[in-house]
Amino acid sequence: MGEHRNTGRGRSVAAGPVIVVITIAVVVAAVFGWFALRDRISDQGVDAANQCVEGSAVLTVAADPDISGPVEQLAARFNESAPVVRDHCVTVQVRATASDTIRAAVNSGIDNWDTAVLGNRPGLWIPQSSADVESVTDRGAIDGTPRAVASSPVVLAAPPTVADAVVAAGASWADLVRLQRDPQALGLPEWGGLRLALPTGSDTGATTLAVAAIAAGVRGDPSSALTVDQVSSSQLVSAISELAVTDTQAAAVSPTTTYDALATLDNAAGPGDAIHAVPVTEQQLASTDSSTLTAVRPLGPTPIADHPAVVLSGDETSTRAAARFVEFIRQPDGAQTLREAGFDVGDDGDGGTVAAPSGPVSDALLTVLRNPVLPRRATVLLDVSESMGTTEGGATRLENTVRALSAQFQRVPDSTELGLWSFSENLDGGRAYRIDVPTGPMTVPVGTTSRLSALDSAAARSTPASASYSYVSLLAAYRDAVSGYVPGRANSVVLITDGPDDDPSVPTEKLLTDLTSASDPARPVAVNILRIGDDSGSSAFDEIAARTGGTVEAVSSSDSPDLTDRLGKLLY
Repeated sequence: MGEHRNTGRGRSVAAGPVIVVITIAVVVAAVFGWFALRDRISDQGVDAANQCVEGSAVLTVAADPDISGPVEQLAARFNESAPVVRDHCVTVQVRATASDTIRAAVNSGIDNWDTAVLGNRPGLWIPQSSADVESVTDRGAIDGTPRAVASSPVVLAAPPTVADAVVAAGASWADLVRLQRDPQALGLPEWGGLRLALPTGSDTGATTLAVAAIAAGVRGDPSSALTVDQVSSSQLVSAISELAVTDTQAAAVSPTTTYDALATLDNAAGPGDAIHAVPVTEQQLASTDSSTLTAVRPLGPTPIADHPAVVLSGDETSTRAAARFVEFIRQPDGAQTLREAGFDVGDDGDGGTVAAPSGPVSDALLTVLRNPVLPRRATVLLDVSESMGTTEGGATRLENTVRALSAQFQRVPDSTELGLWSFSENLDGGRAYRIDVPTGPMTVPVGTTSRLSALDSAAARSTPASASYSYVSLLAAYRDAVSGYVPGRANSVVLITDGPDDDPSVPTEKLLTDLTSASDPARPVAVNILRIGDDSGSSAFDEIAARTGGTVEAVSSSDSPDLTDRLGKLLY
């Protein structure tokens, strides 16, 4: 047993130096490893410092809410690649902001950006469509040429029954005017008309693009860009105005968003409901996961929300970082991310596309839509008495008035009925008034001449005569208007005069009594009055307008540009 103990001690003594050696080796390895790691970390820090000697920089991207989700995903991947731009370590931050909000801010002056309200000024803007870019008046705020990164066609979201009827009717964008107006056009008696909702609040670019497509189709050249003059034409003013009212005479226009209108339609998509369709992008509809609505694309060139990448003016680091991120988005992986979100990338639509409207055109379209020119029946009663020969601004009052009338005749919708009478004293034999153009639809010619030409020619032939027998002439025109009353529209007599009545045999009270006797509650006709010059006789005209439910407009001089505007208010 003693030998056994001695043998054990020998092994223990022999193991001691080995353990010491191993321990020393481990410690030495750890020390060398630490130094190596320290050196490597130091080298990486030096490399990073060499690359980002100017520090960090943040690129803020303002993206329309429709596309902000996938753009945020791509920004995260971009940031993981540790991008360096001009010796700055760049980080991309995406903020979902309605396109019209950014557009308004840019137009206010990019250098006046309100960070307290809008957050950091963006170096890159991705709006819903090129129409938003075209609406930027400060072109110096944009650096380079915007490039589309993802597109989505504008369609109509509608219940399947309505969508099928639109397809069965072979309806183009221009045909939507008829489908909106005519309750029988869809062939769905229980549904009535199209009842297209047209939201015009914040973030409603789809409405603008759809209305532009409709207007371009009505004009007959949907592939060319609209002009402001074309939007102001009677043809397009009439068409756009008809869109603003449904077949039930309810307003189609509302100050809500596209998504608000979608939600309303989704929750009430039956035959008796107020709306049956709303313009949206295909991607917007897909993102709602609606089970009650489907997309229908009218025939012909399609309006497109192309989501352009707009580099905003700034320092060189910002503009280069924005350009680099745009290139990253346009890579195959980025394109796939956008497709998965419901967008088209690099795909050409069948049948062509509708040119994006410019800013002024968009404004003009929305102005008509929000202030529709509803169909009227109006008889213009023009004063051609001696005082209308007074010179104002190099022309007579009558010449200035005729010029203003001619300008407004051009704008009157085709659906309006219009006529022209003139008055003085003994102007037509023993009558104080003359019927120059009988009141009738603008689409119906007068003899062999178009009604527009007949109105222009008759007004141009007017010359100052003698006294102003306005009361007896007004009563005759009023009786004719009541007799020719057209239901479903505003019926009126528009009296244009520069002074009081000169006929002593017809005092104001007698005229008011006679107007009341000639009126018919079932056939209401308003007397709307435009006074030129001083206030002489104004109280009498105020009483006449009030008695018939009309209004009074006044201009101090016929040479004022206000004359044309005032006439427009009374004629449409």
